[in-house]
Parts: sequence; structure tokens; C-alpha cells
Amino acid sequence: MNRMFTKKGDEAVLAKLRGAPAPYGAIGERLHSIIRETAPSLEPIVRWGLPFYVKDGQDVCYIKPDKEYLVFGFGEVVNPAQEEGAHMHPVAWTITSLDEATEARIRRLVEKAVS
Repeated sequence: MNRMFTKKGDEAVLAKLRGAPAPYGAIGERLHSIIRETAPSLEPIVRWGLPFYVKDGQDVCYIKPDKEYLVFGFGEVVNPAQEEGAHMHPVAWTITSLDEATEARIRRLVEKAVS
């Protein structure tokens, strides 16, 4: 990993998320809080211009801000949404807003990913 292109820590991730267009910067900040509260062992980094959350050097989840939405996703190796018997497994979701149910689902997925 080239350290020139990687920035570590909450401030680096929050700075990247705050640069996203409204309202996605605020949604990204809320997602960051949910991830950090749910799995404080994950290390927040910015790599390839995206906020990632890693554990033991392995990508667990990421946030990708865009102009018209925000993507929240997991690495293919650590995929808590994988369903036994299914032939397709979601790894990312497009988020346009957050409500209590969505936040609760994100918390459950993050908990499962780090367990």
C-alpha cells in the first residue's frame, strides 16, 4: 500500500465526507458516526479518494459520496449481507437519506461484518 495515497484517522475521513455535495456530506458524516459507534475497532482511512474502514489490514466497509447519492458498501470478502442459498449477494447500497430503520439495518450489518 502506498502511504502517499492513504490518509488515516477520523479527521481525514470526515474531511473527505464534508467535501461531498449537500445533503450527502451530512449523510456520510452520520454513516461515519454509526460505523465508529458500532465497530470502534475499525480503522478509518481515506484511500483512492474514498473513506474505508479496515480491520487487520482488510477492508470491511466503505462510503462513496457522489453528486446525487451516497454508496455504502462492504468488501466482497467480508459481506454480512450474503444469504445462504442465494446466487447473488448485495455488497453495496445507494443511500439518498437515512431514517431509523435504515440506520438500524446498517448497524446490524456492520456488527455482523466485524464479528
